[in-house]
Amino acid sequence: MDQDTYFNYFQTNDVEKIIDYFYETIVDTNRGYRFFVDWDKVKDHTRRYKIEFNILNSLIGSKAFNDDLKYVLSRYPEVLPVIPILIAIRDKKFKVIRDFLDNQQDFVGYDFTKRPLSPKELDSLVEFFEKTGLRMFFESLSSKSIQDYVTGVEVGMDTHARKNRSGAAMELAIKPIVDEIASNHKTELSVLFQKKFKHLQSLGIPVPIPLQDRKADFVIVKNRKKVVNIEVNFYSGTGSKPQEIVDSYINRQTELQEYGLQFIWITDGYGWKGQKNQINKGFQKVNYLLNLHFCRKGLLQKILCQI
Repeated sequence: MDQDTYFNYFQTNDVEKIIDYFYETIVDTNRGYRFFVDWDKVKDHTRRYKIEFNILNSLIGSKAFNDDLKYVLSRYPEVLPVIPILIAIRDKKFKVIRDFLDNQQDFVGYDFTKRPLSPKELDSLVEFFEKTGLRMFFESLSSKSIQDYVTGVEVGMDTHARKNRSGAAMELAIKPIVDEIASNHKTELSVLFQKKFKHLQSLGIPVPIPLQDRKADFVIVKNRKKVVNIEVNFYSGTGSKPQEIVDSYINRQTELQEYGLQFIWITDGYGWKGQKNQINKGFQKVNYLLNLHFCRKGLLQKILCQI
């Protein structure tokens, strides 16, 4: 801990009080409103096949579904790649077990890449629509727009991406704070977000070979000279052990300092509850350790301005 900075900011010389305050202000979630659904991605995926969805609309309420399906697939093979999306699958090629009671493990392979189809393949796809329930969907469940239905499917599939967004949510929570600080100090600070260190070379800053391909959450360049790496994480209590997490960031600081770079670690999450010893270790070994509350209260700006 850079004690002078913390003592001055918190108006206390008691390290334990500062650590207790950090511990008390740990948050239970890093979810913002954009965590739940990535609407831009949903819109992009839905618009991408707008024409194909409109072609499939012709099958809604069909009274001769199998014949109409074969005609559409033969006449418009470009609809093939969108069929898996109707059952919330991204893959264009996959296998299905025909019968779980069959001790021969009879697999059926499906290929939904755009191409001319043989009569045998058309029959296979008719069977696919029947057994997956897609035929019933077109005949009696869908009303007007396949595109509207797919929008709902895309929202559902996007919820599976929340695990990845949870990891990135802390970065997205800190980014507005970093951007505002940089905006308030435009002549001093430049920000690189989710870039490799080698991108510093475009700013005329030499980068040691061992660091060039290392990725950083944030790289702050001050006065085109000083470089500060900010790394963020949210610890929910799953995955890596707290000791491994703390040690990894201590090692990160040590490595960066060898090359003259500064380091700030921002962490939060209910996983740190009951891990006060590891928080203490972090404060002992890392010069600048903050949580989201500390950042929002202005400590990150103070550090960046004086570092």
